[in-house]
Parts: sequence; C-alpha cells; structure tokens
Amino acid sequence: MEYLAVMLGGALGALSRYLTSAFINKIVGIEFPAGTLFVNTIGSFILVFFTVLTIEKLAIDPLWRLFFAVGFLGAFTTFSTFSYETIAMFQEGEIFKSILNIVLNNILSITAGIVGLILARSLM
Repeated sequence: MEYLAVMLGGALGALSRYLTSAFINKIVGIEFPAGTLFVNTIGSFILVFFTVLTIEKLAIDPLWRLFFAVGFLGAFTTFSTFSYETIAMFQEGEIFKSILNIVLNNILSITAGIVGLILARSLM
C-alpha cells in the first residue's frame, strides 16, 4: 500500500510540475527557467509546512504523508531539471543567468521552507 501511495502521488506531482512550469514559463518567457524556480520554491514551502504541521500539530495517516510529501512533492520539485537548465545556460555562455539560477533556487527554496516552518508552528 505504501508503494501505491508514493506512485500515485508521484504521478500527480509530475503532471502538476509539468503544467505549472509550462504555465509560469508562458507568462514569464523562456529566457530564464522561472517555471523550475517557481516549483522548487513553492514545493519547498509546501513540503516543510505540511511535514511540520502533520508531525507536530495534526495526526494523519502515514500513507497520506507518503502520498503527498514523498510522492507528490517529490515529483513536483525537481533538482535534476534545475541542474540541467543551469548547465545549459552555462554552456550557452549565459554565465550570469546560470549563477543567478543557482543563487535564486537555493535562497528562495530555503527561505520558503523557513516560512513554511514558521507558519506551520504558528497554527493552532
């Protein structure tokens, strides 16, 4: 049952990442991988918020945590795409953009995680 929860969550997370990233890239343009930056940042916030909330404040079935945290959010966020896009920009001579991508993904994702932690602990 655990494998099924992770698998189903992963399928939905991957589809959500594709749709969200495509939508953000359509709005912002493809000059910078904003879609990947967005899903990594929002995914970091949601993962920390959800995990802290469901461990410290709410009792939920562990299968739901596997489905959402490991499956859905594991597939929704994407370090491999971030790596690929950064390397591609570097190879195309876009040194500033590749460094900016590294800095923004790390700072915004960690900051979003901290905000999620603070918000989850402030509830109830």
